[in-house]
Amino acid sequence: MECPNCSFENPDDSHFCNKCATPLPPGDEISVSPTKTMEKSTDELTRGTTFVSRYEIIEELGKGGMGKVYRVFDRKLEEEVALKIIKPEIASNGDSICRFSNELSLLARLPIGMYVRCMI
Repeated sequence: MECPNCSFENPDDSHFCNKCATPLPPGDEISVSPTKTMEKSTDELTRGTTFVSRYEIIEELGKGGMGKVYRVFDRKLEEEVALKIIKPEIASNGDSICRFSNELSLLARLPIGMYVRCMI
């Protein structure tokens, strides 16, 4: 089983990567496959960069254990929104996705002037 963090090949019965100790998904869980959101490294997201052909980066607002939050211009909605991009290794963890979904649900209830968009 390949580690989603460091790509180290681990035995199929491993629960953690033998190289970097990242938790590995259970064998029956779907592995992370490249998506449009993973085509560009978030390290490359600077002012003016367009992400997934929709979001133009204005500035990085913050970062934490799960990922980074950007102020972006959404070309589809034609307005500024906050965009949170979580790390690929977190996107492959079911518990983390559940926490992320809860966070999104709570944010959606806040009376804020900016929409919140979340990308995995």
